[in-house]
Amino acid sequence: MMSNEMNRDDSLMLSVIVPMHNASEKLALCVESLAQLDSAVFGASSVWTYQHEVIFVDDCSTDSTFQILTAELLDRPNWHLLQTPVNSGSPSKPRNIGLQAAKGRYVFFLDGDDEIDPTGLAAAVTLAEADSHDIVRGPVQVYYRGDRRILVDRISPPPEATVTDMLVAIARGQSLNCSALWRRDLLLANNLNFDEGVRMGEDIVFTAAAMSLAESIGYVDTPLFHYVRQPGGGGSAMHYYSGRELCELVNSWQAVEDHFATQGLSYLELHGDRTVNYALRLVIRHHDRDNISEQDVEYFADFFAKNARTLNNIKFVDTHVAALVATLISGEPGQFWEAVKPRLLIAGHDLKFIKPAIPLLRQSYQVQIDEWPTEVLHDAALSSSRLAWADYIWVEWLTAASVWYAERVTSNQRLVVRMHRYELGRSYGDQIKRSSVSAFVAIAPHCLEDMIERFTFDRSKVRFIPNFYFVDSYDQAKQEDADRVFRLGMIGAVPQRKGYLKALALLAKLRQDDDRYSLTVLGKQVHEFPWVANDPLEQSYFSACEEFIRTHDLEEHVIQRGWSNTYKAAKEFGFVLSMSEHEGSHVGPGEAFCAGNQGVFLPWRGDQYVYPEGSVFPNTDAMAEFILQMRDVSAFNEVARAGQIYMKDTYDVSLFVDRVRNLFNSVG
Repeated sequence: MMSNEMNRDDSLMLSVIVPMHNASEKLALCVESLAQLDSAVFGASSVWTYQHEVIFVDDCSTDSTFQILTAELLDRPNWHLLQTPVNSGSPSKPRNIGLQAAKGRYVFFLDGDDEIDPTGLAAAVTLAEADSHDIVRGPVQVYYRGDRRILVDRISPPPEATVTDMLVAIARGQSLNCSALWRRDLLLANNLNFDEGVRMGEDIVFTAAAMSLAESIGYVDTPLFHYVRQPGGGGSAMHYYSGRELCELVNSWQAVEDHFATQGLSYLELHGDRTVNYALRLVIRHHDRDNISEQDVEYFADFFAKNARTLNNIKFVDTHVAALVATLISGEPGQFWEAVKPRLLIAGHDLKFIKPAIPLLRQSYQVQIDEWPTEVLHDAALSSSRLAWADYIWVEWLTAASVWYAERVTSNQRLVVRMHRYELGRSYGDQIKRSSVSAFVAIAPHCLEDMIERFTFDRSKVRFIPNFYFVDSYDQAKQEDADRVFRLGMIGAVPQRKGYLKALALLAKLRQDDDRYSLTVLGKQVHEFPWVANDPLEQSYFSACEEFIRTHDLEEHVIQRGWSNTYKAAKEFGFVLSMSEHEGSHVGPGEAFCAGNQGVFLPWRGDQYVYPEGSVFPNTDAMAEFILQMRDVSAFNEVARAGQIYMKDTYDVSLFVDRVRNLFNSVG
């Protein structure tokens, strides 16, 4: 424990108690605001004229918080620094320690990353002294750092309000935060402390208990503090719900309900629409199923069943919360697990890259789909209905669907848009309402950089989640099949940027050394793309390909197979070629690795960051030389096995699902 000599003057008006833990990067605003209280004491002009002390209580920080606060104390005799013996894991113990050490007539609890408001606090002390209030509350100014400040929790108590009147006004219009002005004698005489054994709801229980015991409660229409919203959120207990948190949540609600009942009131009737809605929205998004037992669920549901009459009379605006409340009231807690899953809407005009993952996503989410028939056409009524249902929206492609949803998502929903490469040549990224998008997802590192450069997106909003493969679902090549090293494959040869002519040149070069090589093209043939016939450049290119085949006698060694199931076909081809000029993330050659074969690549921007080292070659000559070396099947199998491990460790669908879940948790 460390402190300056504590002020023993009984006339000390105020003690500000500030718990701190690992706050070195966010305590500056708090400390600066507290310094404003000292200005009047030492002669500067200020609204604050009351003698006061500041008591910091460090909860065994592991960063430099304690050292920073120690330095702040040097020139401030009325500032004190205490420390818990061991980390307690919540603000309760530091607050209790501060309360025990406090000497002021009034106490005020301030979180270490928020700001005091000297003007509002002075008004509260003045009112408390003038009207003998035990408690004085005020509104809250929310400060979105680097953005704006807004005033919330304003109320209009009736003139000459009784304690019951104040309880009704506060419960209807405010959250029960503990950042109010408290007469210290009220707290000491009733042995009021924060429950150090809980992490969820300890502040609202403390507040309700104190208010139910007060003889007089006042209100000033000026904020006593500023609640600072840190960029990117944080990892507080409020954003993690195991069974312990669920049980503590309903325990705190029941305790508050009991305190209000002493005044003939029901907290659930007065504030349940907001407190239950807010808490359940967090439970939906941040519950940890692995650490919630069936007994925890039953205990949680029991509270809702017991309070069914009151809860049934509440109209919850959030449709998912309303459905979850109905499930909990129903007395069938076994349905809880499906009802509590976040609702994920997957939307867009072409969902082929995300659809295969939906069965796995359903393990963590309730899933609905809004697949637009074209890039711009959709059923607006259906889309609106799906949107109203959703907690999270994943729009595949940065196209018209993403613009439509960005215009309509609510502040309680989270919108993620995944961009491939095609969208770089479109203007939707310029049109989209960026403030509505929680994250833009790129499929490859180079696509991420291209997206930022093309649309000047805020880098902090752009994330990298690669495409996925069902690595274990591919038929496996037979290790002893030596002939497969002579079979080349190409999955998709249209349009010309796919490099079909270069693949033919590679085949011709290989056959000069060994006539066992062949090339099989999977996917639609040129004549199946009507637009090619209307594009003179494309038509000329593929005519040149046909001429190359004839002049190099490759007719019998180039096979056009058409559409094929690559999960079964990839095992046949020792090498699947990527001859493209540019790609976002070329899937086909990756499938070869999954099947126990190899993908080989000519350079396109970023491919060295996508596929295994050694699989990218500067030109067709280098690629041909490597393929010829791999005629030794044992050497081939060794490289193929390393590639398969790389795909499993980097792109398996299970990793994709984890990445999606982590993304939504981070923006939720």
